[in-house]
Amino acid sequence: MKTKTTQKEIKNRFKKIVCVGYADLQHLLSYESPIYYTIRREGWASDIYIFDDIAISTGYAPFANIKVKYYILRKYDITARKIVENWSIKYDTKVKKVNKLLEKFLEEVKKKV
Repeated sequence: MKTKTTQKEIKNRFKKIVCVGYADLQHLLSYESPIYYTIRREGWASDIYIFDDIAISTGYAPFANIKVKYYILRKYDITARKIVENWSIKYDTKVKKVNKLLEKFLEEVKKKV
């Protein structure tokens, strides 16, 4: 279950916050659950995923101090999509492969900082 929070709280807790547009990493994050969410006047703004010292903000109004190039996001999400949508792969294997891909993404993000 997600907990409501504010941008300020996330920015105070994490030095590395990655900004991801709505559904730009939907396949790569498909086996993860957001820990927090933020709202704005119109309603839901973003979900926050936490990975050690990195937070990923994704949604209609994501925020961050790390911007990842769109082609990098696409590269990882397309690869994850091929795994997630391959019905010949067992569920447990899909989760392991996508999690390994997510680890690679996070390592690449850390190098950019």
